[in-house]
Amino acid sequence: MKFKSLILATVLLFAAAAPVPLLAQTITSKVENQGDSRYVKVTGLMAKERNGFLAVQIELTNTDSSPRRVFWRIKWLDDTGFQVWDDEPWKPALIQASARQNLQTMAPTPKAKDFLIQFNAEENWSNIPGSSN
Repeated sequence: MKFKSLILATVLLFAAAAPVPLLAQTITSKVENQGDSRYVKVTGLMAKERNGFLAVQIELTNTDSSPRRVFWRIKWLDDTGFQVWDDEPWKPALIQASARQNLQTMAPTPKAKDFLIQFNAEENWSNIPGSSN
């Protein structure tokens, strides 16, 4: 009986240290799309604390048969939803055809306890008045 308790305690200890995957219905609440991307979607999201800083991993999936370029940035928020850092510059990512890719980032301040991902796909540029695409 003690052996089973020891195994259970070990499993719980490792589970507590593992990154926390956010549920599918919460991905939508964490992503602010800047237009409607037809081909590249955020399909996975995990966050955990590392040395007092929030770390985020974003999984993107390209369903097209061509590579697609996207742009993303994070708004870092405190536990009340107040922005605690200046807007980051947009970061590019090239997602190969029919592929998944992980993007990782870490909060620039330990005050960040939450986040919002701003996401834009290059294909959306043709819908912007005055764009060259």
